[in-house]
Formats: sequence, C-alpha cells, structure tokens
Amino acid sequence: MWDYINRGMPLGKEGTLKPDEVYALTAFLLFKNGVIKEDDVMDGQSLPKVPMPNHQGFSLPPREWKHGTPRLQSYP
Repeated sequence: MWDYINRGMPLGKEGTLKPDEVYALTAFLLFKNGVIKEDDVMDGQSLPKVPMPNHQGFSLPPREWKHGTPRLQSYP
C-alpha cells in the first residue's frame, strides 16, 4: 500500500508526496479500515510490523510465470 501511494498519488502529480505524507495517508487508510488504532504512528519501522488482513491468503505466482503474462490461466 505504501509503495502504491508513494508512486501513484496524488492524481496528476504522482510521486510528489513526501515520505511523511505517504505514511500519514497509509495510517489513515489502515485506521479507517480497522487495521490500526487512531493514535498508532506509522513509519519505516512500525509499518512492516502491522499484521495485514488476508496475509495468510497471499500467494506467489507460479515459478513458470513470466513478466507480462497473466498470473491466472484464462485471465484476460
């Protein structure tokens, strides 16, 4: 999430947020989704320690997957 916000926000001026602004927006979104408490502080040390929802459901692409090809068979 942090990387996506850092590279893609704000719309039209992508990549212009300062790191503290990226952490603040990340913390706000995590709070609004019930992942962290309102007074939790997010920074480079605390963010990786946050248990993300569906972490156990994450899976890597198959070994034979090549960049630029669909990850799922029959996916457009």
